[in-house]
Amino acid sequence: MTLRFFVIIGTLILMCFVTSLLVGYRYFFSLPTINTSIEDYQNRELLSLKIALDREFIFLETLNYDYAVWDDTYNYMADFDVEYVDSNFVGDTFYSLKIDGVFIYDINFNMVYGQAYDYIKHTEFDAPDLDLQVNKLNRAIIPNSKASEDDNSLSHSGFLQTADGPVMFASHVIKRTDKTGEPVGSIVFIKKVRPSLIKSLAEIAQVELSYSQIEQASSLNDIATLKGSLQGEDIATQRKRVILDINDNPLIALNIKHHHQTLPVLFDHYLKLILLMFFVMSLLSFYIVNRYFIEPLINGASAINSMLVKNDLQPLRFSNKFLEMRVLISGFNALIKQVKDQNFKLEKISKIDGLTQIYNRRAFDEIIAAQWEQAQQQKNAFGIILLDVDHFKNYNDFYGHQGGDNVLQALTQKLKQVAKQNTGTVARYGGEEFILFFKQLSYEEFVDISQQLLLAVRELNLPHEASPVREYLTISAGCVFATKETLSSNNVSMQSLIKEADIMLYEAKNSGRDKTSIKSI
Repeated sequence: MTLRFFVIIGTLILMCFVTSLLVGYRYFFSLPTINTSIEDYQNRELLSLKIALDREFIFLETLNYDYAVWDDTYNYMADFDVEYVDSNFVGDTFYSLKIDGVFIYDINFNMVYGQAYDYIKHTEFDAPDLDLQVNKLNRAIIPNSKASEDDNSLSHSGFLQTADGPVMFASHVIKRTDKTGEPVGSIVFIKKVRPSLIKSLAEIAQVELSYSQIEQASSLNDIATLKGSLQGEDIATQRKRVILDINDNPLIALNIKHHHQTLPVLFDHYLKLILLMFFVMSLLSFYIVNRYFIEPLINGASAINSMLVKNDLQPLRFSNKFLEMRVLISGFNALIKQVKDQNFKLEKISKIDGLTQIYNRRAFDEIIAAQWEQAQQQKNAFGIILLDVDHFKNYNDFYGHQGGDNVLQALTQKLKQVAKQNTGTVARYGGEEFILFFKQLSYEEFVDISQQLLLAVRELNLPHEASPVREYLTISAGCVFATKETLSSNNVSMQSLIKEADIMLYEAKNSGRDKTSIKSI
């Protein structure tokens, strides 16, 4: 045997061995790992799509909730005063709220008020499907008025098929602002499903998205509903999902094109290049593959698996020479950033009032509950101030709703300033009502703060020609101070304190407004 022959045979054996090794490794390890990563990525794309859709519902539900627990809405169900409708449901209202319809029902599903108004086209349209006496199946949009306050069935949301196409809806049982009184009906907001909504969802989820309205539901019974995951399906470049209406009938078909428009194959050009390098320099090629391909891939997969086990998603902190791996790493990191950004935005939307940029009612309820518990544990005094803009409806009628919005924003800045100076917290409680709470203060300091609020609003010197109280904007405030002894006895609750503040507010209004009414308990 010549050395040449030995080298040739050895080279051929080495080429076959390395070729078999690389092909086998890619088939049994690399491809499954990459497929798992793509599957995880596509799962997150579907999750982002579901989160984006949920965000739209949260926004619609928040608007609906604000109107449902508004005293004016509750009073309307008693006297059906048309002034309530004329003041709150004009064309500008639909445009500013980005909704296409408002419907109010009594507890017997009779429509007390209903208006369908396309806020994009600025035209009214018929909505016969919302007549719940005729379309009894659609009564499912009305929440359970007999549920307790802690029961989610007090509100409802979903999709509904109408003669004008599919719409999103959100509904809530009508109650007073302080959630007292018997339920008197429900209020429903609707919003049309438009191409702009689908475009927004696609931008958030980073997928190509199109949709079509389902005419024959039976033809799509085998297509999965949108639940935010692959639901056992294989990875693919595109797939379909259906959205169900309130009666669990297929309503909208979504055509989803994933970020990965090509799927990994066994013999891609990188593997071919590696094999060619093995023909020329087998040892060097093996070193390059091991260092620049196999190790980073294993490290990346291990890092992702570790994140999933710990449920702590973080960007991958390493780079790679190969384009495929760089694309996968950058795509994964981009998705993680998008998920975190969306979570942050959803959190902000659910807790920050859009007009005044301070805490809304929902966030305030969470914060004050925690602060109240802490004050009881530490035996600290606690003060609540519930204030209302005097004759704000007159202001809106005289200066317009935009003027009213501007006044609320200016008022908010003053309230934030007073709250910050006294280590307090302020929130928009509903409409033109605001609520503040303070702790670790004396009664005298609390009285002084209440006067600071009155003076701060007066210093704004905002004209209010429609006010019978003053020529400028004023407020009335109900103030309740819970002493250390009261908190130590545990004989008072946070809810009762807020209720007392509401009583004091009405006392301040009834005694002439532009003043505070203070009570210590």
